[in-house]
Order: sequence, then structure tokens, then C-alpha cells
Amino acid sequence: MATETEEREAPEPAERAEPLVTVVIPTYNRAKFIRRGIESVLAQTTPHWKLLIVDDGSKDNTDKVVGQYLHDPRIRYVKLSKNRGVSYTLNHALSLVDTPYFSQLDADDWYERDTLERCLRKMEKGGRKIGVVYGDEKVWKAKKRGKLKLLCKKKKRQIRGKYDFITYHPMIYPRFYRTEALRKVGGWSTKVPQGGRYAEDRQILLKLAGRYKFKAVRKTIYNRLNHKSNNSRAKNRDKYAKVTRHLYTEALKRWGDKYKPKFVRVGGRLKVGRLIRK
Repeated sequence: MATETEEREAPEPAERAEPLVTVVIPTYNRAKFIRRGIESVLAQTTPHWKLLIVDDGSKDNTDKVVGQYLHDPRIRYVKLSKNRGVSYTLNHALSLVDTPYFSQLDADDWYERDTLERCLRKMEKGGRKIGVVYGDEKVWKAKKRGKLKLLCKKKKRQIRGKYDFITYHPMIYPRFYRTEALRKVGGWSTKVPQGGRYAEDRQILLKLAGRYKFKAVRKTIYNRLNHKSNNSRAKNRDKYAKVTRHLYTEALKRWGDKYKPKFVRVGGRLKVGRLIRK
């Protein structure tokens, strides 16, 4: 283990179901939200999982909240000594994952009870060409005293190829990855604008889209929470725009430099409206 990490682990049990997927929760100062995500993993209908929580140097009491769950041998907590951003954190997680699949769960979100079961079924049915599985989602708003309000349900269509993805505006969740695919594309880069702190989801998906297929589960399998401290809040939109402009342009170059992107603003966010053949 790298010296910059501190871990708290329970011993492995003598016997348990073989894990197929590691749920990775990258977190930074999300102590008041992370419990719901952990509980949603514990409630999964499939037993074939591990949970890896990688703390990007939180200053709040995340370690105390997570510590209440570490009696479960399937759960591992790693705290980095310094805040380096989500791409660095996910790469560190990737170096520790030893299961065929890697499912990212943001620290303020949570799964449906059958999320992992459905994703595993879709991934294993699709074969090695499938790099990512995703599905429909519910979007919630955080209210006072911990209450939640359901804002909407979002259905996600099947993405058909890399150029379709680059003009597909919604982000996909839960981002259930084939671990081998993540390693083959080199994981997440910190050598991008903002050091990989923003748009890490779009970054890795653009890498994967050039070499793998994406498959949609036509069921609600993810719950996403909107709150005042989301990274994607309005004050960070210019940072996201700088990063995504770079990511889209570089992806198109990697894919043969046949197109140039026509950028548009959708709800204040920078997107690719269409591709123009050179």
C-alpha cells in the first residue's frame, strides 16, 4: 500500500460469496451524505460485491461515519493524506480493485436495491466488448433536516457508438465499468485542465467510447442528489467548460480527426451540439 494512505480494515471472513464488482465511493467532505450510499450497497440483492471508500483528504468527520461500517469485512476505507481531486482518487482506487467490475458511486448518491444485480447481468450477457453499463435515474433535491424531494425521473436511451456519445448531452449513471477496460485506456488523467478535478466522468467515458460499447439497463437503478455543494453547481460551470472543451477536442483527434465540434450551451453547460466533417 502506498505510504500516503491510511486504512482501516476488518479481517477477511473464512467463507463468503465471490465478489465480482467493487463499488468505489470517492469522497471529499461528504460526511453528511455518505451514509445513504453505503446503506444502499449493503441492501443490494446480489452478494457479489466489495465496497471501497477512498477519501480524498476530507476535513470533516467522514472517517467517523464510515468507521461505523468497518466491522463488515466487505468494506474497506482508505484515506489519502492530501486532497488531490477526483481523478487522482479514482486512479488510486483502480490500483486497489481486484474484481472484474468497478462501479462508481458518488458519495452523495445511492443505488436501488437491484442496481448491481441488473448491471452484472447486462455486462456478463454482453461480453468483453461492453465497457460500461448504465441506466435510468431519479433526481432528488436535499431539503432541510435531511428530507428529500423527488424532482424527476430521467430515462436514458441506448448510446450507439463514439460519435453518438460525444453529442449525447446527459451524463450517464451509475457508470458500471469493466475493470480491464479502465486499465487498458489508462484510467483517469490528471494532466488535463484543472488537474482532473472536474468532468472526470466525461473524461473516462470518452476514453472508453473509442474502444468499447456502452449498454443501457432500461430500469431506474440510480439516485442522484442535488444540493448546494455539488461540484457541478453553477459557480463551477466555467471550469467545467474549459475541461470539457479540451476533452471533446482531444477525443475527436484520437478518433481520426475527421470532425470538429460545434459547441453550444445547454442549461448553461458547454456541450457538443453537432459534429462538422472537416
